[in-house]
Amino acid sequence: MSRNKSKLRFLVLLATLLLGAYSSSQALELPATWFDHEFGSARILVEFIGDSEKALRMDGILRFAYPDGFQVQYLTQKAPVTITSKADFVHVQTGGDVQYGYDSYWLFEDIQEYLFRLVEFSRVPLDFSGMDRIAERQAKRYVGLEDPELVAWFDEESGIPFLVRKGDQTLVTIASYILKDHEMTLVELELVFAAKPARLTVQVGQEGWVPTRLEIEEPHGVVAMELSEWSFYPEWEDNPLPRLARLDELNGLFLEEFQAKNYEKALSISQEMLSLAPQFWQVYLYQAFAYEGIDNFLGVVENYQQVLMRQPDNHLALNNLAYHYFLREVQIPHALEMAKRAVELERKDIYLDTLGYGYYLVGRYEEAKELLLEALETITDEAVAEVQGHLDLVLKALGEERP
Repeated sequence: MSRNKSKLRFLVLLATLLLGAYSSSQALELPATWFDHEFGSARILVEFIGDSEKALRMDGILRFAYPDGFQVQYLTQKAPVTITSKADFVHVQTGGDVQYGYDSYWLFEDIQEYLFRLVEFSRVPLDFSGMDRIAERQAKRYVGLEDPELVAWFDEESGIPFLVRKGDQTLVTIASYILKDHEMTLVELELVFAAKPARLTVQVGQEGWVPTRLEIEEPHGVVAMELSEWSFYPEWEDNPLPRLARLDELNGLFLEEFQAKNYEKALSISQEMLSLAPQFWQVYLYQAFAYEGIDNFLGVVENYQQVLMRQPDNHLALNNLAYHYFLREVQIPHALEMAKRAVELERKDIYLDTLGYGYYLVGRYEEAKELLLEALETITDEAVAEVQGHLDLVLKALGEERP
């Protein structure tokens, strides 16, 4: 082998060793990871503690998939409850009743807003900038690479953030800690980065450092969460989150196709949604709307009936099905009962219009006139012509003119 080739190989090897040494030294400078789990579960007990009351809010099992997947299971006097959420798309099962929708459940919000946000201080890009003493312990100081105003001090032994500041604002401070045989076993942190101040207690055990108590200040008391019996695992068995994520995606696709008036495509998407979640009753509403778009009366009726089988007091389904019957002049007595029930549940102008039109069909003109005039007081501009048309029919039957 030539001397030049040997020299080149030596330089490559030297560069590799130097790079490896640099990477290793940089890795050693990173804060120790105190809570680095993607999946886990814990027993959770939540109480509200006020000046003169102490009320149990929940006693159950919490599961998480960092950063936005959650499930909690607990018992009520009426039925067991399971709430599962993936990025605010929520599945709620109370006994045999199932609901889907978009909502921010308070427990999941609190876990994200306090625990996960605290964890993220250890996960953002950081640059080591020195050592300091914080609460009589050695702490590594880091500056945010993407946000130089962010400065965080992590306990050298545990990696727990003892102090976090952003500019002039303090986000995290250490309140106290307990030592046993010269080793730290418990830490209390003051969290002031959220809308409501909180105190988090973390303890070390067989699973490493875990949160054991979170106290959130409320206007008239404190919400206290006790977390125990922690377990961590590489994957969530029987994970419901991918199905929720797919339903969320399909929900958006349906709305896109429906708004574009691609009703057949929208119906195809809704069928996939029902194959994943047969109890997702809102999808039957979606299908009824799509069938209205292609003027398929039987499809409209069947899907509103499916909604009412699952939600007998769904006023939108009651009103819309009644109106479709009125337009075809079929099932009028049954349609009148549904229209009345819709108005009883919510006195909306469009429901008043439906019932008023139904009364017109059966000759109850004075009642129809009263309801239609009331509807016109608040009806939206795009629906005025339809309501006014119904009123004109009534006035003609009464031999009157528009007021």
